[in-house]
Amino acid sequence: MACAAVACEAPLDARTATPAAPVHVLVEPDAGPDAVRGLLAAARRSIAMEMYLLTDGATIDVLAARARAGVDVRVVLEPHPFEADGANDDAFARLAAAGALVAWSSPRFALTHAKTAAVDHARLCVLTLNLTRAGLAGNREFAVVDDDARDVAAFEALVAADLAGVAPPARAAGRVLASPTTTRPALAAALARATRAVAVEMEELSDARLVQALADARARGADVSVALPASGASAATLGAARALAGADVTVRLVDAPQVHAKAVVADGWLYLGSANLTTASLDANRELGLALTDAAAVRLVARTIADDLARGHPP
Repeated sequence: MACAAVACEAPLDARTATPAAPVHVLVEPDAGPDAVRGLLAAARRSIAMEMYLLTDGATIDVLAARARAGVDVRVVLEPHPFEADGANDDAFARLAAAGALVAWSSPRFALTHAKTAAVDHARLCVLTLNLTRAGLAGNREFAVVDDDARDVAAFEALVAADLAGVAPPARAAGRVLASPTTTRPALAAALARATRAVAVEMEELSDARLVQALADARARGADVSVALPASGASAATLGAARALAGADVTVRLVDAPQVHAKAVVADGWLYLGSANLTTASLDANRELGLALTDAAAVRLVARTIADDLARGHPP
């Protein structure tokens, strides 16, 4: 099994010629629920969060305690999660009662599916997991702890815009990717240039253009592998899985841990975030993730996907 966390060396940012701050990658469920809760409990000045599902009582308690302690807690929640309408109502009420600024997400997006928080204007936590019991202690998930000031500022600008219900800056600085604007082109470009290896671990995969991009990478000679959940996957995802298997892509359905991750490794490039490879995630939802080139992070995620693939079975 891959190790639970790794500190990664900072790459050179070509636009600024200054090194980006290191990131720290957590693998769940290996790291355990307190790894993520502890990041929030450490806040002393501020927490800014966008979260699709916030139902874990212990995590809500942490956020409420921080708000009561005088920390500036601002949380954007999705009012209508898919097949879970009203699931965030309790968190909304409890956080508001504790003095946090809580808002329902903007109707500009089909869903606000992001799972991200900034702590003390200094640390960005980008998650593939929701703050639910399954997300924190059951599913295959990844979390990135990012201390790069440009990434933190980019995310906080997005949160401020989403709280105000206005459009954010056209292009975020740093490594932050956001749907419905920058996620698709970044993923498409990474897959189009991949020549050696592509590894994907994804809850849902059905977008026709990206499915074709994976098949095209295999046709160019890249080693392409995809891990998907054995249970709970949509019919569209299973159809894409069979199509990719027919294109000589290694596709495996994984029984345990339940795959909820959203990870793409393309040669030395890595996406971790909230976006599934679906048209809705890429073109209609608010999704947030990071584009990373840290060699250690790429190795850790690729190794974790390989471990899961080894336990899977063909579609």
